[in-house]
Amino acid sequence: MKYPATPTKNLVENIHGYKVEDNYRWLENISSKPVKSWINTQNKLTDQVISPKLQSKLEKELETAFRFPSLSAPRARHGVYFGWERKVGQEQSIVYMQRGLRGKKRILIDPNNLSKNTGHVISLESWFVSHKGDYVAYRTSVDGSELAVLKVMDVKTGKDIEKISDNSSWSLTWLPDDSGFFYTAHPKLGTVPKGEERYHEKTYFHKIGTKPISDKQIFGDGRPKEDMTVLYLSVDGRWLIISASLDWERYDLYLYDTKTCKTSDLIVGYNAKFEIVFTKEHMLLFTNYQAPNYRILYSDLKTPPNDLKLWKRLIPERKHNIDYYWLTTDKILVAYQINGSVKGYEFDYCGKEIAVIPMPKHASLTEISANKYETEYFYTYASFITPQVTMHYNPETRKYSELFRLKSTLNETDYEVKQEWFHSKDGTKVPMYIIHHRNIKLDGKNPTILSGYGGFESSNLPYFLRNLVPWLMRGGIFAIANIRGGGEFGKTWHTSAIRKNKQKSYDDFIAAAEHLIAKNYTNNQHLGIQGGSNGGLLVSTVAVQKPNLFKAVVSQVPLTDMVRFPKFLIASRWISEYGDPNDPKELKYILRYSPYHNVDKRKNYPAFLFTTAVNDTRVHPMHAYKMGALLQSLNGKEPVLIYTQNSAGHTGAQTMSRLYKNQARVLAFFAEQLDLKV
Repeated sequence: MKYPATPTKNLVENIHGYKVEDNYRWLENISSKPVKSWINTQNKLTDQVISPKLQSKLEKELETAFRFPSLSAPRARHGVYFGWERKVGQEQSIVYMQRGLRGKKRILIDPNNLSKNTGHVISLESWFVSHKGDYVAYRTSVDGSELAVLKVMDVKTGKDIEKISDNSSWSLTWLPDDSGFFYTAHPKLGTVPKGEERYHEKTYFHKIGTKPISDKQIFGDGRPKEDMTVLYLSVDGRWLIISASLDWERYDLYLYDTKTCKTSDLIVGYNAKFEIVFTKEHMLLFTNYQAPNYRILYSDLKTPPNDLKLWKRLIPERKHNIDYYWLTTDKILVAYQINGSVKGYEFDYCGKEIAVIPMPKHASLTEISANKYETEYFYTYASFITPQVTMHYNPETRKYSELFRLKSTLNETDYEVKQEWFHSKDGTKVPMYIIHHRNIKLDGKNPTILSGYGGFESSNLPYFLRNLVPWLMRGGIFAIANIRGGGEFGKTWHTSAIRKNKQKSYDDFIAAAEHLIAKNYTNNQHLGIQGGSNGGLLVSTVAVQKPNLFKAVVSQVPLTDMVRFPKFLIASRWISEYGDPNDPKELKYILRYSPYHNVDKRKNYPAFLFTTAVNDTRVHPMHAYKMGALLQSLNGKEPVLIYTQNSAGHTGAQTMSRLYKNQARVLAFFAEQLDLKV
């Protein structure tokens, strides 16, 4: 195949005694004219090589698969309900309010209108309803950038009343009387070195009706630039807990007194995760400290101890790990991960289990919508072949009822979901979900996509596979491996595959592929692998390590150059996961798995499709570019394609039409490479 010309600029560095080659470093400068031109040429090649006719066909089928309304679980505020909804034909979801569950919906925030006539995609990142429901604070971003504009809307008039920040971060918590809120934000552009725009997070207080320039900074000075901050406020508004973390392993908690404006240490110096939720009289502490599967402790609100030994046990650690929890005025709702699926339980405030949240046997809990000021709550469940169902708990009748059920073109009775366990290289048992049509034959020739993640204690949990409907309807198999590095089985499952043990994630994934072949689901000529972000690193790494095991690879917004990864964007926060290449001992094992540094020019590799995005502010596009260019230089038998999304960020498409187009490209690539009958 004739690829776009990609010059090599010979570069070999001596790093801690290791000779490290990097001939494509010039592709790191993604804003330069040569790189922009190279990107455009690569995009054209990709859309020429992957059948345009097939892409168009699959795009239309995906549009049909998504041609149903979608809704979130409502958020209750004293008989008024807020939620998001996307109607058929809408590119993005809107935020609405309604009085009563059957009341008429009134649109509050419509990102579709915000984007009109701008030449950009303005998307809604997050939104926060005040306790009384008088205001909504909301964050919007442009073309996928994760630096978001924070505004406040008056719910009564539906008009914006204040613009707070152009660089807001994720956390925000309202005062009980709606008079103001605490929020986190990054510094103004140009006030910090280039590349550090998403660091230097600070905490501020904004009072409604005042100018944002007068907002008081209450936390952040003297802190490491990598701080990630989360805020929790007491029911009476007196105490603010500020959680600060440099990575995903250690969370320090600080107590801010809103009356005295003084900050003190609460829980600092423990290598564990901590989250706080307040009741009227107590603080509840969610933690994996001395409890890898998590537990919930509590203390008196008047004298919260900074010694963990003085906190009392409320809900002890169980065999299965806690995924998340929410409070109502009289219940603690706890979601447990049980063998790769999520089930919900009700506890009282004394820590006694009082009920199981009802769901069908094979469904998995996907969301709980509750708050400590309300007695009612909502929850949603789904499976890989069952669209989302939203349920309502009515505290007056003490009954659960179905609020709404999403629809699909997929007839779920025609499909089967299995969970099979396999042994990894070191003997560890690992589970994998396998989804397929009931009529397939186990002849070892079924086109199969294997997906995984395996990092940052993030779990691959059941969700409805609407974006894979065209694949499943044609007899394609989809599998998800719950490999180590993820959070499916608590802290130990995660930490057993980080830093010097990162290879265990890759061993697990390779074993999953070998299991699919051994059980005659597929063979190495019909097996493709797909992953994004850390999952993109995963599939790139295993394809380099076991090139004959796979036929096709889709590596989305991946990391690939693990020697230079901390130098770009926010990636220094990930050293706790991958190791520090500036440390000679850690560089040694990083070089063993870093895909960019392990390509062997003597080997033939599977077909590759790398996808990335111009405005990815999380994983730098250079990873996809350098790895793709290196593989193209081998001029192997299989195609190596690179596609860059414009007006998009790390999470990909911001609109439905772009989602269809991008997913159609991926499915068409797999269909052609794995011989799916289209």
